[in-house]
Order: sequence, then structure tokens, then C-alpha cells
Amino acid sequence: MKSCFFTTAILLFSVFSVCSQSFTLNVSSAYGGGVYNEGDTIYVWANPDFNNNTFDGWGGTAVSYMLEPNEWLSRIVVPAGTGISNLTASAQLADISSSTIFFSKNIILPSLNGTTTSATAKSVHFRIPQNPKGIIFCFHGTNGSGLGFTNDIEKASFFKSGVLRDYIMVATDANEKTMGDQDGDTKKRWQILNGTIDNLSNNIDLQIIQALKDTITNRRSLPITFPCFALGVSNGANFADLCAAALGFNASGHITGNGLPAVYNRADSKPVIFIQSENDQHDNAMPAVPVANHNTLLSRNISSEMYWHRKTPVYKYRFVRNYDMLVTPAVSDSIFQRMQNTPGLLNSDNIIQVAELSQMPANLFDNLGLSNPVIADCENQLKVINADHKFHSHYNNRILDFFDQHLTFATDLYEIEDAPSVPIYPNPVSSVLYLESDNPEIIIQLYSVDGRLIYEQINGNAIDVSTFSKGIYFLKIKTGDSEQIKKIIKK
Repeated sequence: MKSCFFTTAILLFSVFSVCSQSFTLNVSSAYGGGVYNEGDTIYVWANPDFNNNTFDGWGGTAVSYMLEPNEWLSRIVVPAGTGISNLTASAQLADISSSTIFFSKNIILPSLNGTTTSATAKSVHFRIPQNPKGIIFCFHGTNGSGLGFTNDIEKASFFKSGVLRDYIMVATDANEKTMGDQDGDTKKRWQILNGTIDNLSNNIDLQIIQALKDTITNRRSLPITFPCFALGVSNGANFADLCAAALGFNASGHITGNGLPAVYNRADSKPVIFIQSENDQHDNAMPAVPVANHNTLLSRNISSEMYWHRKTPVYKYRFVRNYDMLVTPAVSDSIFQRMQNTPGLLNSDNIIQVAELSQMPANLFDNLGLSNPVIADCENQLKVINADHKFHSHYNNRILDFFDQHLTFATDLYEIEDAPSVPIYPNPVSSVLYLESDNPEIIIQLYSVDGRLIYEQINGNAIDVSTFSKGIYFLKIKTGDSEQIKKIIKK
């Protein structure tokens, strides 16, 4: 009997050993390296992207095991039995200083003060790439400002990610931020009067964004149908969805807002990607409402995606992720150690166990030489870690992927449905694109996503696109009296 028990124990131990083989993860420009077991969920964090640097994906052998390979915070899961002894993960950073125009300026835009309308200079913040494919208007939350998209590390991260993906990034202030509280509720936010009928004739903030869009497209000689998108947080998220519908934008991104059900039932409703926080402590947070709004769009066959921002572990250099490197690694580590030494605050995975900041240690930031604004930034990071009611950059590229899916060819080009199809390959393409056609009169034209003709060829069945920038293009193929348009992705 003992022998049988001993043999069974050995077998179980052997199986356990095989299933939990350890491996070493080495990281660069990132945090999260160490020795782990197969089957573990491992978090890796890219170094903060200060100044004109921005996160541009992961490299290394661990990428094939990443659950979010395009986000600065990703998880790695190596299946049991893989047998790997070493993995590498390297965070890639891109310098956008030479390819991007970054500026803020005052632009004359509509305003409303009581019943008086006027034209007022408003501060507008831009990042503009060399070859833009669309415009993203970014909306602050209640009592916030457009400036936050340049000096708050989470918002600025999205601003930079967008311009890296060839979007013009724009942020400005709500009318109430400029002219003061207009409805007497003591809060300065984007105007939403009636989700069903708000439009350019009755909503001052919609008028501001339309005037700003017209200014940008006119000054940069863009077509009036140039793709536009909206993204906001909290009240700004609700307004973003309204704005996309009322102004005919392509889609919107929605971060930690409930949304007005009427907006998603409008005839002009547009696609929405919802990013909701699982631990939203805002007084008005109602998680069931955005879920219902998402389902409403799907039931109407309107594209919609939904993600839940969940709590993530604290790590010792998390608070270095602060604007302009105002927190040193040593100070960040001190904050982390204090959290670890507070009974019941963190679990074994360093995930915060309390619901809100009021339950944090009162002396968490004492005697660290931090000013009140810097402490406020650290508290914002705590809210992000704790999946509370804050803008965060954990889904930057998933939002931009969604927007990419809803780019439209913004010119008068069209595809004739009954035209004989000319096969093309490969697509996506990195160097040479081939066309299967022996028509000696074929004409090939390549257009940018904003409708500019950038290449033309008469006859031939191959195009060298190796010198073109990565992104989406449209190929017009003319054969005799017929023509067709094909979307091309240059990788």
C-alpha cells in the first residue's frame, strides 16, 4: 500500500513538474522580467514614453505569447508543455519629433454666454503627421480641459499614439470651460441637451467642433469628406458619441462614460468602441447602461466593440509614469514599498484590494519631497491601476485599430459592382504588388486615404510600393470602359 502511494506521489510530482516548467523572461526598455512558470500570467510594462517618444509595439521572442502585443502594458502566457527556457521582450519606442508638427494656438470659434453668441478665441492643441489619413477630436471630462491631452501622461500617450498612426490629433475646451458654467450645475462640461435631437442648430459645442473641423480641412486643403473621429472620457465620452452622430463622423471612442441611450437609437448613430472601468467609483457610474448601449448598436447592425479595463498590478516604477519625469525611480519604489507594507492593501499579485483612494494609507506620499500637483498625478496613476474613473492609455492601439477599420475612401471614387475583378497579391504588401491582368490598356492609379493621386502607371502588372509609407491606400484599376477600387494595406 505504501509502495503504491509512493509511486502515485512520484507520478503526480512528475506531471506537476512538466506542467510548470520554469523559464527566464528578459526585458529591455521595460519592466517585468524574471523567472516564471509555464501557465503564469506575466505582466510587462514598457518604459514611459516621455517627450516626443511614443510606444511602437513589442519585439522579441515573447511577442507570440502576448495577449496585447500592441499595447504598452501587455500580458504574457506561455502554455504548459512548451518547453521554452528563455524569452525576450523589448519595448519599441518611436521618436515622432521629425515627422510631426506639434503646436497650440488660439483659433476664433463660436461661443455662447447665456443667450449671447459670439466668436471667441479658443486654445486648440494639435499634433499633425506628414501624411494624415484622418482627424481625431479628443474631448476632456467634466471640469477638464483640452490642455490635458498635452500635459497628462495618459492622455498625451493617446495623442502621440494617434499621430504615430497618421491621424491629426486635436483637443480643445468645451464652451463652458471657456465661458463659465452656463446651466448652473457648478460643473463645466460638454453640452448635451437632448440625445435624440441635438444638432448644429441647437448645440453650441457641436457648432464649435464643426467650425474647428472646417478650419482644419480648409487650411490643409483636405476634402470635406475627410475621415473624422471623436474620442472622449466621462462626459467627453458621452459627447464624443453624440458628436460622431450629429456631425457625420466615421466612429467614436468612449472611455468611462455611461452614454445617453437616445444617442444609440438615432438614425445617424455611428460605430462606437466602449472602454469601461470595472471599478468605476464615480457617483453616476452605471455599468449596465454602456453595456445596453453597446448591444443596441449591435442589434442595429452598427459596428461596436466593448472592453473592460480591469485592475492591474502595481510595480515599483509605476509612479515614474508621471509627466516630465517628476518622480524618480527611487521615490516611485518608496511609494510601492509603502503599499506593500500596508496590511490588506495589495494581494499576492500586487493588485490593489480596496475600492477607492480614500482607503489608501494617509501617509502614502509623506516626506518624499513631492509637490501637490505631482501627488495628484500619482493619485491619478493609482486610479488607473485600480480601474477607477480615469482616462487611461491601456487600449490606445485597439481604439486606433477600430478607427482604422472605419476609414472610408473620402473622394468621389467608386467601385463598379459588375466590373470584372482583377486579382491582386500580396495584400498586405511590403514591396511589389502584382495584378493578374493581360489587358494591354490597363491604367493603374494609387490614391492616399484622403483621396490624393500619388502614383499612376499605364500598362504593366506590377507596382513597387516599397518606398511608400505604411498605411492604407486605394488602387483604382481601369480596364477599357470599366474600373474598380481595391483597398491596399502597405506594411
